[in-house]
Amino acid sequence: MSGLFDTHVTLLEKSLDFRAKRNALLAGNVANLETPGYQAKDLVFETTLANAMAARTPGPLQVTDPQHLDGRMATPLEMAQPQLIRSGNPVGSLDGNTVELEKEMGKLAENQVHYQALIQMMSHKLLALKTAIREGGTQ
Repeated sequence: MSGLFDTHVTLLEKSLDFRAKRNALLAGNVANLETPGYQAKDLVFETTLANAMAARTPGPLQVTDPQHLDGRMATPLEMAQPQLIRSGNPVGSLDGNTVELEKEMGKLAENQVHYQALIQMMSHKLLALKTAIREGGTQ
């Protein structure tokens, strides 16, 4: 997304994508509350995001064919991806399921609040861009 949009828009885009993926994963944990042996999962993005924001140059991606692009045109922020981790009660229940309903519902609520805040930030950013385009065209 480099070029037309600044780093803030790219950051908002990646954060919104993360929140949407995390919501689906957490909802999956809740849906598997009664599944024997199910291990609760979560996504984390803070460390990866901080490293991407601190990086100065793009890094190469692993390619499987010489004609594939290695990602050097993408910024580290554009290449940042969340990491899947195990979460939940380490002890689990007797059937091996580690999902704690209250904990997962709390994570879902927190994730929703973050998502709504990001949507508002993106709306304000795009409104500012729209205003700049509109005012720039009238001169």
